[in-house]
Amino acid sequence: MDPLMRSLFLLGALALTETWAGSHSLRYFHTAVSQPQLGEPRLIAVGYVDDQQFVHFDSDSASQREEPRVPWMEKVTQEDPRYWEGQMLIYKGEAQSYQVSLQNLRGYYNQSEGDPPSARVTRHTAPNGEVTLRCRAQDFYPADISLTWLRDGEEQLLDTESIETRPAGDGTFQKWAAVGMPSGQEGRYTCRVQHEGLLEPLTLKWGKDEPASSSIWVIVGGIAVVLLLIAVTAGVVIWRHKKSGGKGGNYVQAAGNDSAQGSDVSLTAKA
Repeated sequence: MDPLMRSLFLLGALALTETWAGSHSLRYFHTAVSQPQLGEPRLIAVGYVDDQQFVHFDSDSASQREEPRVPWMEKVTQEDPRYWEGQMLIYKGEAQSYQVSLQNLRGYYNQSEGDPPSARVTRHTAPNGEVTLRCRAQDFYPADISLTWLRDGEEQLLDTESIETRPAGDGTFQKWAAVGMPSGQEGRYTCRVQHEGLLEPLTLKWGKDEPASSSIWVIVGGIAVVLLLIAVTAGVVIWRHKKSGGKGGNYVQAAGNDSAQGSDVSLTAKA
């Protein structure tokens, strides 16, 4: 009998001796995770007899071998040490197969290489007058990125607010980091963006050419006020025209006294 088949038969026999008679299931669950560096992906595998986990394997573990999770699995090593060697050959082949699959997936999503981030700095003003500069990076892959605020060249870790890197829904990621300051201090702050898709870190500052969020709202509010005034003015003109015109008639100035002294002027409807 083939050594691997003999080991599997032994495994089944040992498992069944401690379970109820009847039908049973043997299942393996494998997870492959791509790594930043080239080479085989990380492979994690767990095996179950019915609902009981009996083996575990992690290619990043120090032992580099399948580990038993129940006492009766130790008997397999005693009866046939080659079982572990056979299992390692299986995992080795699967890791190589998963490496090809992961490379294909990265190609399908256009992620064969890093896509560098696009970044910008925006300025936001709170009702109390405090200014916040926000450094936003987007359209980057992979997800690992560093956004750091510096004041006069020194990192501002404690005063920085940021969000976790989030997927953008198209295979890329996005992230922002913000720092607060009194108005007028914006020029002292610099955002540094580091990502493997960049040849060198990006250094960004807020400039007058960058629209501030408060300015945008002022512009929007101004436009709204102008439109409202136009609408009110148009409504008044239409109302006065309808009131003066009645049912389609128009008004003419009635001739009164033609003397040089002048006369009272009245409006008389003309049918």
